[in-house]
Amino acid sequence: MENTTTKEGNVAVDVQDSHEENTKTTTYSNILDRDNMTAKEFRWLWAGILIQAFTFSFELCVIQGIIGPVTAYFKSTSIASVLPTILQILAAALVPFYTKVSDVFGRAGSMTYAIIAYLVGLIVEGTANTFVQFSIGQIFYGMGLTGIQTLTQVLIADTTLLIDRGLMFALWDIGSVINIWVAQVLIDPLTIGGREDKWRLGYILMACFCVVGAISLLSPLWYVQTRSSRRRPAKQERKTIKWLLHEFDAVGAVLITLGLSLTLLPLILAKSYEGNWRNGKILAMFFSGIISFVLLAVWEAKFTNRPIMSMKIWTNRTALGGLMIVFLLKILGYITYMYLTLYLVVSRDITYGQAFMLERGFQMAWMVFQLLAGYLMKRYNVTRPLAWVGIIVYLIGVGLIIPARSPTASDFFVVISQTIAGAGGGMAHIAGTVIVTGVVHKNDIATVVGATQILIAFGSALGNALAGGVWTQYLPGRLEHHITGPYDERLAMNDPLKYIRNLEPVTKGQLIEAYGDAQKLMSILACCTAVIALFFAAMLKPVDLRQSQETQDRIALGEEAPEREVTEEKN
Repeated sequence: MENTTTKEGNVAVDVQDSHEENTKTTTYSNILDRDNMTAKEFRWLWAGILIQAFTFSFELCVIQGIIGPVTAYFKSTSIASVLPTILQILAAALVPFYTKVSDVFGRAGSMTYAIIAYLVGLIVEGTANTFVQFSIGQIFYGMGLTGIQTLTQVLIADTTLLIDRGLMFALWDIGSVINIWVAQVLIDPLTIGGREDKWRLGYILMACFCVVGAISLLSPLWYVQTRSSRRRPAKQERKTIKWLLHEFDAVGAVLITLGLSLTLLPLILAKSYEGNWRNGKILAMFFSGIISFVLLAVWEAKFTNRPIMSMKIWTNRTALGGLMIVFLLKILGYITYMYLTLYLVVSRDITYGQAFMLERGFQMAWMVFQLLAGYLMKRYNVTRPLAWVGIIVYLIGVGLIIPARSPTASDFFVVISQTIAGAGGGMAHIAGTVIVTGVVHKNDIATVVGATQILIAFGSALGNALAGGVWTQYLPGRLEHHITGPYDERLAMNDPLKYIRNLEPVTKGQLIEAYGDAQKLMSILACCTAVIALFFAAMLKPVDLRQSQETQDRIALGEEAPEREVTEEKN
Protein backbone atom coordinates (compact mmCIF):
# COMPACT_ATOMS: atom_id res chain seq x y z
CA MET A 1 0.00 0.00 0.00
CA GLU A 2 1.55 3.32 -1.01
CA ASN A 3 1.37 6.75 0.61
CA THR A 4 -1.47 8.82 -0.76
CA THR A 5 -1.67 12.60 -1.13
CA THR A 6 -5.05 14.09 -1.98
CA LYS A 7 -5.53 17.10 -4.22
CA GLU A 8 -6.29 19.17 -1.11
CA GLY A 9 -2.82 18.33 0.12
CA ASN A 10 -3.98 16.16 2.99
CA VAL A 11 -1.44 13.53 3.83
CA ALA A 12 -2.01 10.25 5.66
CA VAL A 13 0.21 7.62 7.12
CA ASP A 14 -0.55 4.16 5.87
CA VAL A 15 -2.00 1.73 8.34
CA GLN A 16 -0.82 -1.80 8.82
CA ASP A 17 -2.02 -4.60 6.61
CA SER A 18 -4.20 -5.82 9.44
CA HIS A 19 -6.67 -3.05 8.61
CA GLU A 20 -7.55 -4.81 5.40
CA GLU A 21 -8.51 -7.85 7.43
CA ASN A 22 -10.48 -5.71 9.86
CA THR A 23 -12.63 -4.39 7.05
CA LYS A 24 -13.69 -7.92 6.18
CA THR A 25 -14.53 -9.21 9.65
CA THR A 26 -16.25 -7.68 12.64
CA THR A 27 -13.96 -7.57 15.66
CA TYR A 28 -14.48 -6.08 19.06
CA SER A 29 -12.36 -3.03 19.79
CA ASN A 30 -11.53 -1.39 23.11
CA ILE A 31 -11.05 1.94 21.34
CA LEU A 32 -13.58 4.35 22.85
CA ASP A 33 -15.94 6.03 20.41
CA ARG A 34 -17.86 9.17 21.22
CA ASP A 35 -20.67 8.00 18.94
CA ASN A 36 -21.32 5.15 21.39
CA MET A 37 -21.61 7.46 24.41
CA THR A 38 -24.59 9.44 25.58
CA ALA A 39 -24.12 13.17 26.11
CA LYS A 40 -24.21 12.60 29.88
CA GLU A 41 -21.55 9.92 29.73
CA PHE A 42 -19.33 12.10 27.55
CA ARG A 43 -19.60 15.05 29.95
CA TRP A 44 -18.94 12.79 32.95
CA LEU A 45 -15.87 11.29 31.32
CA TRP A 46 -14.50 14.68 30.38
CA ALA A 47 -15.17 16.06 33.85
CA GLY A 48 -13.09 13.16 35.19
CA ILE A 49 -10.32 13.82 32.66
CA LEU A 50 -10.12 17.50 33.63
CA ILE A 51 -10.21 16.86 37.40
CA GLN A 52 -7.47 14.26 37.06
CA ALA A 53 -5.50 16.66 34.85
CA PHE A 54 -5.75 19.37 37.53
CA THR A 55 -4.55 17.11 40.37
CA PHE A 56 -1.85 15.61 38.13
CA SER A 57 -0.43 19.01 37.15
CA PHE A 58 -0.52 20.13 40.79
CA GLU A 59 1.56 17.10 41.79
CA LEU A 60 4.08 17.79 39.02
CA CYS A 61 4.40 21.47 39.96
CA VAL A 62 5.03 20.71 43.64
CA ILE A 63 7.50 17.89 42.96
CA GLN A 64 9.35 19.99 40.40
CA GLY A 65 9.65 22.74 42.99
CA ILE A 66 11.10 20.53 45.75
CA ILE A 67 13.35 18.21 43.72
CA GLY A 68 16.36 20.51 44.21
CA PRO A 69 16.38 20.16 48.02
CA VAL A 70 15.74 16.43 47.63
CA THR A 71 18.89 15.85 45.55
CA ALA A 72 20.84 18.19 47.86
CA TYR A 73 19.63 16.13 50.84
CA PHE A 74 21.18 13.04 49.24
CA LYS A 75 24.28 15.12 48.23
CA SER A 76 23.73 14.19 44.56
CA THR A 77 23.11 17.53 42.84
CA SER A 78 25.66 16.98 40.07
CA ILE A 79 23.95 13.78 38.96
CA ALA A 80 20.41 15.09 39.51
CA SER A 81 19.72 14.78 35.78
CA VAL A 82 20.00 10.99 36.19
CA LEU A 83 16.49 10.99 37.69
CA PRO A 84 14.56 12.53 34.77
CA THR A 85 16.74 10.58 32.35
CA ILE A 86 15.61 7.36 34.05
CA LEU A 87 12.00 8.52 33.69
CA GLN A 88 12.33 9.17 29.97
CA ILE A 89 14.19 5.93 29.26
CA LEU A 90 11.33 4.07 30.92
CA ALA A 91 8.84 6.11 28.95
CA ALA A 92 10.42 5.20 25.63
CA ALA A 93 10.19 1.49 26.48
CA LEU A 94 6.72 1.55 28.05
CA VAL A 95 4.76 3.82 25.69
CA PRO A 96 4.21 1.10 23.05
CA PHE A 97 3.27 -1.32 25.83
CA TYR A 98 0.57 0.99 27.13
CA THR A 99 -0.84 1.76 23.68
CA LYS A 100 -0.96 -1.91 22.69
CA VAL A 101 -2.39 -3.15 26.00
CA SER A 102 -5.01 -0.39 26.02
CA ASP A 103 -6.10 -1.32 22.49
CA VAL A 104 -6.48 -4.99 23.44
CA PHE A 105 -7.57 -4.97 27.09
CA GLY A 106 -9.16 -1.54 27.36
CA ARG A 107 -8.29 2.01 28.34
CA ALA A 108 -9.69 1.65 31.87
CA GLY A 109 -7.56 -1.32 32.97
CA SER A 110 -4.40 0.20 31.50
CA MET A 111 -5.04 3.55 33.19
CA THR A 112 -5.68 1.79 36.51
CA TYR A 113 -2.32 0.04 36.32
CA ALA A 114 -0.57 3.32 35.46
CA ILE A 115 -2.11 5.19 38.39
CA ILE A 116 -1.22 2.40 40.85
CA ALA A 117 2.43 2.44 39.67
CA TYR A 118 2.48 6.25 39.97
CA LEU A 119 1.13 6.08 43.53
CA VAL A 120 3.65 3.40 44.55
CA GLY A 121 6.44 5.55 43.12
CA LEU A 122 5.39 8.57 45.20
CA ILE A 123 5.31 6.46 48.37
CA VAL A 124 8.74 4.91 47.74
CA GLU A 125 10.29 8.30 46.94
CA GLY A 126 8.77 9.88 50.03
CA THR A 127 10.21 7.17 52.32
CA ALA A 128 13.64 6.78 50.63
CA ASN A 129 16.74 7.02 52.83
CA THR A 130 19.36 6.91 50.05
CA PHE A 131 19.68 8.21 46.50
CA VAL A 132 19.51 4.62 45.22
CA GLN A 133 16.21 4.02 47.02
CA PHE A 134 14.89 7.31 45.68
CA SER A 135 15.90 6.24 42.15
CA ILE A 136 13.99 2.96 42.58
CA GLY A 137 10.95 5.05 43.46
CA GLN A 138 11.56 7.03 40.30
CA ILE A 139 11.27 3.80 38.29
CA PHE A 140 7.76 3.11 39.59
CA TYR A 141 6.90 6.80 39.35
CA GLY A 142 8.11 6.84 35.74
CA MET A 143 6.08 3.76 34.86
CA GLY A 144 2.94 5.46 36.14
CA LEU A 145 3.74 8.90 34.77
CA THR A 146 4.28 7.51 31.28
CA GLY A 147 1.01 5.60 31.36
CA ILE A 148 -1.05 8.51 32.62
CA GLN A 149 0.34 10.95 30.06
CA THR A 150 0.11 8.52 27.14
CA LEU A 151 -3.32 7.10 27.87
CA THR A 152 -4.85 10.50 28.58
CA GLN A 153 -3.68 11.69 25.15
CA VAL A 154 -5.19 8.53 23.65
CA LEU A 155 -8.50 9.14 25.46
CA ILE A 156 -8.66 12.69 24.15
CA ALA A 157 -7.93 11.56 20.60
CA ASP A 158 -10.53 8.75 20.93
CA THR A 159 -13.34 11.05 21.98
CA THR A 160 -12.82 14.30 20.05
CA LEU A 161 -13.19 15.42 16.48
CA LEU A 162 -10.00 16.44 14.69
CA ILE A 163 -11.12 20.07 14.50
CA ASP A 164 -11.51 20.14 18.32
CA ARG A 165 -8.44 18.09 19.16
CA GLY A 166 -5.94 20.93 19.56
CA LEU A 167 -8.29 22.77 21.91
CA MET A 168 -8.92 19.65 23.97
CA PHE A 169 -5.23 18.71 24.18
CA ALA A 170 -4.51 22.23 25.43
CA LEU A 171 -7.45 22.14 27.86
CA TRP A 172 -5.93 19.09 29.56
CA ASP A 173 -2.77 21.13 30.28
CA ILE A 174 -4.44 24.39 31.27
CA GLY A 175 -4.72 23.44 34.96
CA SER A 176 -1.01 24.11 35.26
CA VAL A 177 -1.68 27.83 34.83
CA ILE A 178 -3.49 27.81 38.18
CA ASN A 179 -1.30 25.21 39.85
CA ILE A 180 1.88 27.16 39.21
CA TRP A 181 0.65 29.71 41.73
CA VAL A 182 -1.05 27.30 44.11
CA ALA A 183 1.96 24.97 44.28
CA GLN A 184 4.32 27.85 45.05
CA VAL A 185 2.57 28.36 48.38
CA LEU A 186 3.74 24.90 49.49
CA ILE A 187 7.31 24.90 48.18
CA ASP A 188 8.98 27.15 50.75
CA PRO A 189 7.23 25.54 53.77
CA LEU A 190 8.37 22.15 52.47
CA THR A 191 12.00 23.19 51.91
CA ILE A 192 12.91 25.91 54.43
CA GLY A 193 13.56 25.50 58.15
CA GLY A 194 13.00 22.59 60.51
CA ARG A 195 14.06 19.09 59.52
CA GLU A 196 16.13 18.67 56.38
CA ASP A 197 13.74 15.99 55.14
CA LYS A 198 10.57 18.09 55.40
CA TRP A 199 10.18 17.48 51.69
CA ARG A 200 8.85 13.99 52.51
CA LEU A 201 5.57 15.57 53.55
CA GLY A 202 5.20 16.86 50.00
CA TYR A 203 5.23 13.32 48.61
CA ILE A 204 2.59 12.23 51.15
CA LEU A 205 0.33 15.11 50.13
CA MET A 206 0.84 14.38 46.43
CA ALA A 207 -0.10 10.72 46.96
CA CYS A 208 -3.41 11.89 48.48
CA PHE A 209 -4.06 14.14 45.49
CA CYS A 210 -3.26 11.21 43.21
CA VAL A 211 -6.04 9.16 44.83
CA VAL A 212 -8.57 11.98 44.32
CA GLY A 213 -7.67 12.34 40.65
CA ALA A 214 -7.73 8.57 40.14
CA ILE A 215 -11.26 8.20 41.50
CA SER A 216 -12.48 11.13 39.38
CA LEU A 217 -11.16 9.62 36.15
CA LEU A 218 -11.48 5.88 36.67
CA SER A 219 -15.12 5.96 37.78
CA PRO A 220 -16.55 7.24 34.46
CA LEU A 221 -13.88 5.47 32.41
CA TRP A 222 -14.71 2.03 33.84
CA TYR A 223 -18.42 2.74 33.49
CA VAL A 224 -18.18 3.75 29.83
CA GLN A 225 -15.89 0.88 28.93
CA THR A 226 -18.00 -1.69 30.79
CA ARG A 227 -21.14 -0.52 29.04
CA SER A 228 -19.40 -0.69 25.68
CA SER A 229 -18.09 -4.20 26.43
CA ARG A 230 -21.62 -5.54 26.54
CA ARG A 231 -21.53 -5.36 22.75
CA ARG A 232 -18.59 -7.80 22.74
CA PRO A 233 -19.24 -10.90 20.67
CA ALA A 234 -19.99 -13.99 22.73
CA LYS A 235 -16.79 -15.76 21.68
CA GLN A 236 -13.44 -13.98 21.60
CA GLU A 237 -10.05 -15.34 20.71
CA ARG A 238 -8.04 -15.76 23.91
CA LYS A 239 -4.91 -13.61 23.96
CA THR A 240 -1.74 -15.23 25.30
CA ILE A 241 1.34 -13.70 26.91
CA LYS A 242 3.36 -14.78 23.88
CA TRP A 243 0.91 -12.98 21.60
CA LEU A 244 1.13 -9.82 23.75
CA LEU A 245 4.94 -9.84 23.77
CA HIS A 246 4.91 -10.14 19.98
CA GLU A 247 2.39 -7.32 19.56
CA PHE A 248 4.28 -5.19 22.08
CA ASP A 249 7.64 -5.91 20.37
CA ALA A 250 9.37 -6.78 23.64
CA VAL A 251 12.72 -7.25 21.90
CA GLY A 252 12.53 -3.74 20.44
CA ALA A 253 11.60 -2.29 23.84
CA VAL A 254 14.59 -3.98 25.51
CA LEU A 255 16.94 -2.68 22.80
CA ILE A 256 15.55 0.86 23.16
CA THR A 257 16.07 0.72 26.93
CA LEU A 258 19.63 -0.56 26.56
CA GLY A 259 20.46 1.95 23.82
CA LEU A 260 19.22 4.97 25.76
CA SER A 261 20.63 3.86 29.11
CA LEU A 262 24.09 2.94 27.86
CA THR A 263 24.58 6.04 25.68
CA LEU A 264 22.97 8.77 27.79
CA LEU A 265 23.89 7.87 31.37
CA PRO A 266 27.67 7.98 30.65
CA LEU A 267 27.23 11.65 29.67
CA ILE A 268 26.16 12.32 33.24
CA LEU A 269 28.18 9.76 35.19
CA ALA A 270 31.57 9.84 33.41
CA LYS A 271 32.96 12.54 35.72
CA SER A 272 32.38 10.33 38.76
CA TYR A 273 34.65 7.59 37.32
CA GLU A 274 38.43 7.69 37.49
CA GLY A 275 39.79 8.92 34.18
CA ASN A 276 36.45 10.38 33.10
CA TRP A 277 35.85 9.45 29.42
CA ARG A 278 39.12 7.52 29.36
CA ASN A 279 37.69 5.02 31.82
CA GLY A 280 37.14 1.60 30.23
CA LYS A 281 33.76 1.07 31.89
CA ILE A 282 32.38 4.36 30.59
CA LEU A 283 33.61 3.67 27.05
CA ALA A 284 32.21 0.14 27.18
CA MET A 285 28.80 1.46 28.28
CA PHE A 286 28.70 4.11 25.58
CA PHE A 287 29.71 1.90 22.67
CA SER A 288 27.44 -0.90 23.88
CA GLY A 289 24.62 1.62 23.66
CA ILE A 290 25.56 2.47 20.08
CA ILE A 291 25.57 -1.23 19.21
CA SER A 292 22.13 -1.59 20.82
CA PHE A 293 20.74 1.16 18.57
CA VAL A 294 22.21 -0.54 15.49
CA LEU A 295 20.63 -3.84 16.55
CA LEU A 296 17.34 -2.03 17.15
CA ALA A 297 17.35 -0.61 13.62
CA VAL A 298 18.09 -4.04 12.13
CA TRP A 299 15.44 -5.74 14.27
CA GLU A 300 12.73 -3.18 13.50
CA ALA A 301 13.47 -3.20 9.75
CA LYS A 302 14.04 -6.91 9.15
CA PHE A 303 12.68 -9.18 11.87
CA THR A 304 9.43 -7.83 13.34
CA ASN A 305 6.09 -7.10 11.72
CA ARG A 306 4.96 -5.09 14.75
CA PRO A 307 7.63 -2.40 15.08
CA ILE A 308 7.51 -0.02 18.03
CA MET A 309 7.26 2.87 15.59
CA SER A 310 6.02 1.88 12.15
CA MET A 311 8.62 2.52 9.47
CA LYS A 312 5.84 3.95 7.29
CA ILE A 313 5.70 6.96 9.61
CA TRP A 314 9.22 7.91 8.63
CA THR A 315 8.39 7.82 4.91
CA ASN A 316 5.52 10.28 5.32
CA ARG A 317 6.69 13.85 5.04
CA THR A 318 4.03 15.46 7.21
CA ALA A 319 4.11 12.81 9.93
CA LEU A 320 7.90 12.95 10.07
CA GLY A 321 7.90 16.75 10.26
CA GLY A 322 5.31 16.87 13.05
CA LEU A 323 6.98 14.18 15.12
CA MET A 324 10.44 15.73 14.81
CA ILE A 325 9.11 19.14 15.85
CA VAL A 326 7.71 17.64 19.06
CA PHE A 327 10.98 15.73 19.60
CA LEU A 328 13.21 18.79 19.18
CA LEU A 329 11.01 20.99 21.37
CA LYS A 330 11.50 18.55 24.23
CA ILE A 331 15.28 18.60 23.80
CA LEU A 332 15.11 22.39 23.90
CA GLY A 333 13.11 22.54 27.12
CA TYR A 334 15.14 20.03 29.09
CA ILE A 335 18.55 21.41 28.08
CA THR A 336 17.52 24.90 29.12
CA TYR A 337 15.72 24.21 32.40
CA MET A 338 17.37 21.17 34.02
CA TYR A 339 19.54 23.16 36.44
CA LEU A 340 17.83 26.55 36.19
CA THR A 341 16.08 26.53 39.58
CA LEU A 342 19.28 25.66 41.42
CA TYR A 343 21.16 28.33 39.46
CA LEU A 344 18.62 31.02 40.34
CA VAL A 345 18.71 30.09 44.03
CA VAL A 346 22.52 30.21 44.15
CA SER A 347 23.11 33.24 41.93
CA ARG A 348 20.34 35.48 43.31
CA ASP A 349 20.35 34.29 46.94
CA ILE A 350 16.62 33.53 46.92
CA THR A 351 14.48 30.63 48.13
CA TYR A 352 13.33 27.71 46.00
CA GLY A 353 9.81 29.06 46.10
CA GLN A 354 10.97 32.44 44.75
CA ALA A 355 13.11 30.77 42.08
CA PHE A 356 10.19 28.55 41.11
CA MET A 357 8.04 31.62 40.48
CA LEU A 358 10.81 33.43 38.62
CA GLU A 359 11.07 30.69 36.00
CA ARG A 360 7.35 29.97 35.61
CA GLY A 361 6.88 32.44 32.76
CA PHE A 362 7.88 29.70 30.33
CA GLN A 363 5.31 27.21 31.58
CA MET A 364 2.55 29.81 31.89
CA ALA A 365 3.06 31.06 28.35
CA TRP A 366 3.33 27.48 27.01
CA MET A 367 -0.07 26.52 28.44
CA VAL A 368 -1.87 29.74 27.51
CA PHE A 369 -0.59 29.80 23.94
CA GLN A 370 -1.38 26.11 23.51
CA LEU A 371 -4.98 26.98 24.30
CA LEU A 372 -4.89 29.99 21.98
CA ALA A 373 -3.44 27.87 19.17
CA GLY A 374 -6.12 25.23 19.75
CA TYR A 375 -8.80 27.90 19.38
CA LEU A 376 -7.22 29.26 16.20
CA MET A 377 -7.14 25.73 14.73
CA LYS A 378 -10.84 25.28 15.44
CA ARG A 379 -11.82 28.76 14.27
CA TYR A 380 -9.73 28.99 11.10
CA ASN A 381 -8.84 25.36 10.22
CA VAL A 382 -5.13 26.17 10.28
CA THR A 383 -2.10 24.20 11.54
CA ARG A 384 1.08 24.78 9.48
CA PRO A 385 1.38 28.54 10.07
CA LEU A 386 1.03 27.98 13.82
CA ALA A 387 3.93 25.52 13.76
CA TRP A 388 6.09 27.91 11.71
CA VAL A 389 5.32 31.00 13.81
CA GLY A 390 5.69 29.04 17.04
CA ILE A 391 9.18 27.78 16.22
CA ILE A 392 10.36 31.22 15.07
CA VAL A 393 9.08 32.83 18.28
CA TYR A 394 10.69 30.02 20.30
CA LEU A 395 14.00 30.66 18.55
CA ILE A 396 13.79 34.37 19.39
CA GLY A 397 13.00 33.55 23.03
CA VAL A 398 15.87 31.07 23.40
CA GLY A 399 18.19 33.62 21.78
CA LEU A 400 17.21 36.12 24.47
CA ILE A 401 17.67 33.48 27.18
CA ILE A 402 21.42 33.29 26.45
CA PRO A 403 22.20 36.77 27.85
CA ALA A 404 19.39 36.39 30.42
CA ARG A 405 21.41 33.61 32.07
CA SER A 406 24.03 36.12 33.13
CA PRO A 407 24.19 36.47 36.94
CA THR A 408 23.70 40.23 36.54
CA ALA A 409 20.62 40.01 34.27
CA SER A 410 17.51 41.60 35.74
CA ASP A 411 14.59 39.51 36.97
CA PHE A 412 12.41 41.12 34.30
CA PHE A 413 14.78 40.00 31.54
CA VAL A 414 14.80 36.45 32.94
CA VAL A 415 11.00 36.32 32.99
CA ILE A 416 10.33 37.95 29.60
CA SER A 417 12.84 35.82 27.70
CA GLN A 418 11.34 32.64 29.10
CA THR A 419 7.81 33.85 28.46
CA ILE A 420 8.56 34.49 24.78
CA ALA A 421 10.14 31.05 24.43
CA GLY A 422 7.21 29.38 26.17
CA ALA A 423 4.67 31.13 23.95
CA GLY A 424 6.36 29.91 20.77
CA GLY A 425 6.93 26.41 22.16
CA GLY A 426 3.30 25.97 23.17
CA MET A 427 2.01 26.96 19.74
CA ALA A 428 4.44 24.75 17.84
CA HIS A 429 3.96 21.75 20.13
CA ILE A 430 0.16 21.65 19.94
CA ALA A 431 0.22 22.21 16.17
CA GLY A 432 2.69 19.35 15.66
CA THR A 433 0.69 17.00 17.89
CA VAL A 434 -2.60 17.66 16.09
CA ILE A 435 -1.03 17.35 12.64
CA VAL A 436 0.33 13.91 13.47
CA THR A 437 -3.02 12.63 14.77
CA GLY A 438 -4.76 14.07 11.72
CA VAL A 439 -3.01 11.86 9.16
CA VAL A 440 -3.79 8.36 10.44
CA HIS A 441 -6.66 5.87 10.55
CA LYS A 442 -8.76 5.93 13.74
CA ASN A 443 -7.51 2.44 14.64
CA ASP A 444 -3.95 3.83 14.60
CA ILE A 445 -4.61 6.80 16.89
CA ALA A 446 -3.08 5.02 19.89
CA THR A 447 -0.10 3.95 17.79
CA VAL A 448 0.69 7.47 16.55
CA VAL A 449 0.12 8.98 20.00
CA GLY A 450 2.53 6.33 21.24
CA ALA A 451 5.09 7.33 18.60
CA THR A 452 4.71 10.95 19.71
CA GLN A 453 5.22 10.02 23.35
CA ILE A 454 8.26 7.87 22.51
CA LEU A 455 9.91 10.78 20.72
CA ILE A 456 8.99 13.07 23.61
CA ALA A 457 10.74 10.57 25.88
CA PHE A 458 13.76 10.45 23.53
CA GLY A 459 13.95 14.23 23.43
CA SER A 460 13.54 14.63 27.19
CA ALA A 461 16.16 11.99 27.97
CA LEU A 462 18.60 13.47 25.48
CA GLY A 463 18.01 16.99 26.77
CA ASN A 464 18.54 15.86 30.37
CA ALA A 465 21.69 13.98 29.46
CA LEU A 466 23.11 16.94 27.53
CA ALA A 467 22.38 19.27 30.47
CA GLY A 468 23.96 16.76 32.85
CA GLY A 469 26.95 16.45 30.54
CA VAL A 470 27.45 20.22 30.51
CA TRP A 471 27.17 20.35 34.31
CA THR A 472 29.58 17.48 35.00
CA GLN A 473 32.03 17.96 32.10
CA TYR A 474 32.03 21.68 31.26
CA LEU A 475 31.40 23.24 34.68
CA PRO A 476 34.60 21.91 36.36
CA GLY A 477 36.71 23.70 33.76
CA ARG A 478 34.80 26.95 34.26
CA LEU A 479 35.25 26.68 38.04
CA GLU A 480 38.98 26.30 37.54
CA HIS A 481 38.99 29.24 35.11
CA HIS A 482 37.08 31.68 37.31
CA ILE A 483 38.02 30.84 40.91
CA THR A 484 41.43 32.20 41.86
CA GLY A 485 41.61 30.87 45.41
CA PRO A 486 41.18 27.40 46.97
CA TYR A 487 37.82 25.66 46.55
CA ASP A 488 36.23 22.22 46.85
CA GLU A 489 35.04 21.08 43.39
CA ARG A 490 32.99 18.18 44.76
CA LEU A 491 30.98 20.40 47.12
CA ALA A 492 30.66 23.15 44.53
CA MET A 493 28.99 20.71 42.12
CA ASN A 494 27.09 18.41 44.47
CA ASP A 495 26.00 20.55 47.43
CA PRO A 496 26.27 24.17 46.29
CA LEU A 497 23.54 25.51 48.59
CA LYS A 498 25.46 24.68 51.75
CA TYR A 499 28.91 25.22 50.30
CA ILE A 500 28.29 28.74 48.99
CA ARG A 501 27.13 30.02 52.39
CA ASN A 502 30.62 29.69 53.84
CA LEU A 503 32.50 31.33 50.95
CA GLU A 504 33.89 34.83 51.12
CA PRO A 505 32.24 37.28 48.65
CA VAL A 506 34.94 37.22 45.95
CA THR A 507 35.04 33.42 45.68
CA LYS A 508 31.25 33.29 45.82
CA GLY A 509 31.00 35.70 42.89
CA GLN A 510 33.52 33.71 40.89
CA LEU A 511 31.61 30.48 41.59
CA ILE A 512 28.38 32.08 40.33
CA GLU A 513 30.13 33.27 37.16
CA ALA A 514 31.18 29.66 36.45
CA TYR A 515 27.58 28.49 36.94
CA GLY A 516 26.46 31.24 34.56
CA ASP A 517 28.85 30.02 31.85
CA ALA A 518 27.38 26.52 32.10
CA GLN A 519 23.85 27.93 31.83
CA LYS A 520 24.77 29.96 28.76
CA LEU A 521 26.24 26.92 27.00
CA MET A 522 23.04 24.96 27.66
CA SER A 523 21.05 27.84 26.14
CA ILE A 524 23.30 27.99 23.07
CA LEU A 525 22.76 24.26 22.49
CA ALA A 526 19.01 24.86 22.77
CA CYS A 527 19.19 27.70 20.24
CA CYS A 528 20.93 25.43 17.72
CA THR A 529 18.22 22.82 18.23
CA ALA A 530 15.50 25.40 17.45
CA VAL A 531 17.19 26.14 14.12
CA ILE A 532 16.99 22.44 13.21
CA ALA A 533 13.26 22.45 14.09
CA LEU A 534 12.69 25.11 11.42
CA PHE A 535 13.86 22.66 8.77
CA PHE A 536 11.27 20.07 9.81
CA ALA A 537 8.53 22.70 9.97
CA ALA A 538 9.15 23.36 6.28
CA MET A 539 8.29 19.70 5.57
CA LEU A 540 4.69 19.99 6.77
CA LYS A 541 1.81 19.84 4.31
CA PRO A 542 -1.73 21.14 4.94
CA VAL A 543 -4.12 18.97 6.96
CA ASP A 544 -7.85 19.59 6.67
CA LEU A 545 -9.09 19.63 10.26
CA ARG A 546 -12.73 19.72 9.15
CA GLN A 547 -12.64 16.41 7.32
CA SER A 548 -14.82 13.70 8.83
CA GLN A 549 -13.28 10.71 10.57
CA GLU A 550 -14.62 8.53 7.76
CA THR A 551 -12.81 10.64 5.18
CA GLN A 552 -9.59 10.61 7.19
CA ASP A 553 -9.83 6.82 7.50
CA ARG A 554 -10.43 6.39 3.77
CA ILE A 555 -7.38 8.49 2.97
CA ALA A 556 -5.32 6.50 5.47
CA LEU A 557 -6.40 3.25 3.81
CA GLY A 558 -5.23 4.57 0.45
CA GLU A 559 -8.69 5.05 -1.01
CA GLU A 560 -9.72 7.96 -3.20
CA ALA A 561 -10.66 10.93 -1.04
CA PRO A 562 -14.07 12.53 -1.63
CA GLU A 563 -14.51 16.22 -2.29
CA ARG A 564 -13.67 18.39 0.67
CA GLU A 565 -16.38 18.21 3.29
CA VAL A 566 -17.11 20.07 6.45
CA THR A 567 -17.93 18.04 9.51
CA GLU A 568 -20.80 19.35 11.59
CA GLU A 569 -19.88 19.82 15.19
CA LYS A 570 -21.69 17.69 17.72
CA ASN A 571 -24.07 19.36 20.10
